[in-house]
Amino acid sequence: MKKNKTGLLIGSFLIPFAIVLVIWLILGVAPFGNNNLLASDFGSQYLPFLSNFKRFAEEGTLTFYSFTNGIGDTIFPLSSYYLLSPFNILALFFSYEQLPQAIVWIITLKIACIGGSMFYYLKRTYTEVSGFTWIFSTAFSLCGFVAAYSINFMWLDILILLPLLALGLQKLWYEKRVTLYAIILFLSIFTNYYMGYMVCIFAVGYSIYLYIKQSAAPTIKGFIREGKVFFISSLLSGISTSFILLPALEGMLQTKKTDFNPITFIPYPKFGPSFFSQFGIGTVNFDLRLNHLPTVFSGILIILLFLAYFMLASIPKKEKKVTLFLILFVFASFWLELINTIWHMFQSPAGFPYRNTFIFSFLVIKIAYEAFLRLKSGEKLPIKAPMIYTLCLGIGYLFLGLFYQVFVLSYSYAIISLALIWLYYYLFNHRQSTLQSPLKQKYIGLFLCLLVFSELGVNYWISLKAIPFGDQQAFERTYKEQEKALASVEGEDLFRIKQTIVSKDAGYAEKNNGYNDSILYGYAGISSYTSTLHSETQDTLHALGLYQKNDRRIGYVDDSQVVNLLLNIPYQLSPTENSFREKINTVGNTTVYKNSEAIGMGFLVPEDFSDVTLTTNRPIKNQEELLQTIKKSSENYFSPTKKVSEQISDDKKKYELTVTTAADGELHFDLPKMHWAAIESFTVNGKKIKPTMYIRTNQLFNLGYFEKGAQVQLVLTSKNKLNLQSMELATLNQTTFDALVAAQKRQAIDLRWTKKGELFGNISVKKEKQLLYLSVPYDENWLIKANGKKIEQVKVAGNLMAIPLKEGTHSISMVYQSISFYTGGLITLSTLVGFLIFKYWLRVKKRREIQKC
Repeated sequence: MKKNKTGLLIGSFLIPFAIVLVIWLILGVAPFGNNNLLASDFGSQYLPFLSNFKRFAEEGTLTFYSFTNGIGDTIFPLSSYYLLSPFNILALFFSYEQLPQAIVWIITLKIACIGGSMFYYLKRTYTEVSGFTWIFSTAFSLCGFVAAYSINFMWLDILILLPLLALGLQKLWYEKRVTLYAIILFLSIFTNYYMGYMVCIFAVGYSIYLYIKQSAAPTIKGFIREGKVFFISSLLSGISTSFILLPALEGMLQTKKTDFNPITFIPYPKFGPSFFSQFGIGTVNFDLRLNHLPTVFSGILIILLFLAYFMLASIPKKEKKVTLFLILFVFASFWLELINTIWHMFQSPAGFPYRNTFIFSFLVIKIAYEAFLRLKSGEKLPIKAPMIYTLCLGIGYLFLGLFYQVFVLSYSYAIISLALIWLYYYLFNHRQSTLQSPLKQKYIGLFLCLLVFSELGVNYWISLKAIPFGDQQAFERTYKEQEKALASVEGEDLFRIKQTIVSKDAGYAEKNNGYNDSILYGYAGISSYTSTLHSETQDTLHALGLYQKNDRRIGYVDDSQVVNLLLNIPYQLSPTENSFREKINTVGNTTVYKNSEAIGMGFLVPEDFSDVTLTTNRPIKNQEELLQTIKKSSENYFSPTKKVSEQISDDKKKYELTVTTAADGELHFDLPKMHWAAIESFTVNGKKIKPTMYIRTNQLFNLGYFEKGAQVQLVLTSKNKLNLQSMELATLNQTTFDALVAAQKRQAIDLRWTKKGELFGNISVKKEKQLLYLSVPYDENWLIKANGKKIEQVKVAGNLMAIPLKEGTHSISMVYQSISFYTGGLITLSTLVGFLIFKYWLRVKKRREIQKC
């Protein structure tokens, strides 16, 4: 019997594994075709982060800091949110250019493990399992959450852990055994603290459910008294993750996720009767991933059995009431905006709005299985179940069509769902009526299983088929080409690179802005796109003219010599020609250019450099002020152009401007708050300006090099009325700027970066007091020494760093030390000792209770 159950457990893993493989085969996803999943966040975030994980593991880097993460930042928040899943180890067995295939296998294995975990839960909870149990385990592995959010594959681990956590809670409340619960709660928070937080809330609700279920006269005091073991073990398990949570919290508090929207704390309903439409197949696809109704689909037969649970006379009313309480507890978590916000760590999600629906699906499947076990005795599904289901689904689609037409993928899916309700009802009851004929019952059961598996597979296929798949061969070819180009600029000193890749050439169907290319290819970069982006660093870069789409993105789109100087960007990799830059290498379609203005990771500046305050949406002003502070000039570094003629159409949608330049140099154009998506055409002397990245607003454009007195014509054509009041056109005076660069080059510092996380270099100071400006973000975790003596850093130019130095030669060393990590580590060790003591106390207490008996 035990051997048979083991075989069933293996089958619960293999069935969803096989279903997903068939779907990849149908979709032609590599390695079963040439398509890959590099769309949306897959290509812009998850692939680069997985590449970063692989690089850290293979190179043996022992540091909490990385210059591949934007212009430099701690890796803790990023790692704790994206990279702590044990499944990521699979990436180590693939080459970098084949990592898109690794992602496919990671998703497949996670979905298969969800099925195995759910089956194990059902087996240990109800003991009675059979091949029919595969319907319930597979339903969870391919539930609506998986269909909608498997593209965010770092969230799938929690679905593997949830059934085990529920089992651990049952052991805790019924048997006072805490080990399983404590371990699984620890793993839930460790693998992804965001989803782990949701599971913590669920643990409280599920504990109340278990307490009421086993108590003859439940009270609040009784729950607190009986729940001592639960509270203590939960507290210890949660605190034991401090070595991850504290540095992650420190990092997240420096992002813009600390901003709260008061509207999200109003308890208004987020949806109405259209919610019921989500119990049919085909309710979500890739295009609806950011905005949709709750993804609660878990199979039509499952919902029939779930409804039947509340209709069966054999189930006590108390049990039905407490079960209903648990379902409503979770339902409220995504129905009311206030509760939804609390469940999402007090931040209403920006896209992927219902991230806790997997808990609802788990409970629905659990309850459906209990109804199935009651019905095995020969009782049939009540006719009310399919009638209520049909009515609710019909109402749901009616309201969906009236109020959420955009959410309707196809009304044919509704017809198929309605037909399946009655087909399942007939087949299930027919199976029940053939209990005296085992062979017939077996064939009907097999057909039911295959039908459910097909339904779940088709629903998952519907959710994936609209993905704009990438070209795997093109991606591999481009990756190798870029690696070769990057190898030509390798050096011992730390420097940054600006890399531009044409999305189509790189195998992306969508436009990929390359925010995280520095992480993907492993070099010190500038752009960044993560949920852990440091807010002050982002504001600093934006104030210097870099593109900020939202709170999670910063992009270096156009070329700026001042930015290249300040951030030490000596090299550009570009697919386009640039006659103003020194060409040093060409690899395929990529040309490597040298920026002569990048002189090192830092240079000496006057003490009043720390007094410069950057102004929002005034990049030219900010750059001018910084340059004037570094080296005073009687002439402006940025020379405004002289207007020759100006013409604007009557509807204010077309603007023509002709100017002459006042100096030799690169002409910069800034138009704050312009909605660039509405711009139909933007030309300079007839040449169309088309950025390599998607631009929404606020971008400092470099229009190219012009000699003094050159006539330049700009033409803007827009769908909307143009607001040109804040427009700036100015030339960076090349002669004046070159003089500054030459002067600063004599007092610049080159820093070297070791795998142990140390920066070091030498600098000579010839004045009594100066600041050593460093193009490193300000962070109090840096331990900085000059000639072996600790020295305090100063915040300059927004959120960059400088250190005060006196006259003489100085040996500078900088080591990044995460104090929160060390503090969290001590707390974790202390907690583990406390947990062992707590377990010993429970064992002694149990032994004494046995002796008393």
